[in-house]
Amino acid sequence: MTGYEFAVCLTHDVDRVYRTYQSVYNAITERDPTRVAGLFSSQNPYWQFERIMDAESERGVRSSFHILDEKSLRERPVREWFSTSGWKLFAGRYDPTDPDIAATLRVLDRFGWEIALHGSYTSSTDPGRFGHEKSRIEAAADTRIRGNRQHYWRHSPPDTWRHLRDAGLRYDLSLGDSHALQYQHGYDLHRPFDDEFVVFPWSLMDGAVMRSAESPAGALENCTGVFEEAREHRSVLCLDWHLARFAGSDYPGWGEVYERAIDRALEMGAWVGPPGRFYEALDHPEGTVDDALATLASTTDRREAPSGSPSLATHDRSE
Repeated sequence: MTGYEFAVCLTHDVDRVYRTYQSVYNAITERDPTRVAGLFSSQNPYWQFERIMDAESERGVRSSFHILDEKSLRERPVREWFSTSGWKLFAGRYDPTDPDIAATLRVLDRFGWEIALHGSYTSSTDPGRFGHEKSRIEAAADTRIRGNRQHYWRHSPPDTWRHLRDAGLRYDLSLGDSHALQYQHGYDLHRPFDDEFVVFPWSLMDGAVMRSAESPAGALENCTGVFEEAREHRSVLCLDWHLARFAGSDYPGWGEVYERAIDRALEMGAWVGPPGRFYEALDHPEGTVDDALATLASTTDRREAPSGSPSLATHDRSE
């Protein structure tokens, strides 16, 4: 083992698992009535858990799935029922305790994927939500949650981090700019309270990558440029590829670029895996990215996945 040169943590924000109200919203905002056809389809193109599991298993890596426990539209003020923003943010949300979803989360956890929190849109102004959402998802997945990324990256440092820490979270991935292709907050980890709570320096968003070029090949090259920056500074970054972005019908090429990005990172000497595993490799309260890379290399972290073949039942019902 010669050591890792940088780290790429794989993460997926699970904003939606069904394309229902999203079809109505798209039809209205895009003035395209054909978009409503998705509401009546027997297929669920946003249910992409199997696609991700297969792609990552083939490469011997794992990721984290950030689960959203958002309030429903009916829990919001009436004025939002008649606004496009209200529908976009709160309509058609899934319930993480739904039996299909809970079973899926347990399979993911059983086979080595990390289950994490995707703090809801309102949680940054309602800090009591963190403990509520964390407990519900932990119960559904039958596992312990350590990490978070805020929905729409809505957070108010350091208060949000303090509330997350108080709710039992150990790391946060909410730093960054969803449109940026470069680091904005340095290359090492942040410890806002000089303790075990860690903030990762950057999450690279799928949309920023895919909209940075006119072709998937160009997007991959731009992503490679970010990896080169991370390698130069022996840093860590998190790829943030939403579950729904693997739906080829709606986002052609996005899933393939993610897969090629993993290949490229491995070729460049990166440690690739879920952020929770990277967090485990840190000494607290002073461990750095460089320390974690050394620990991961010394423990030969290119471990085989848990035994068995991860699979889920084919999912083709509409919500």
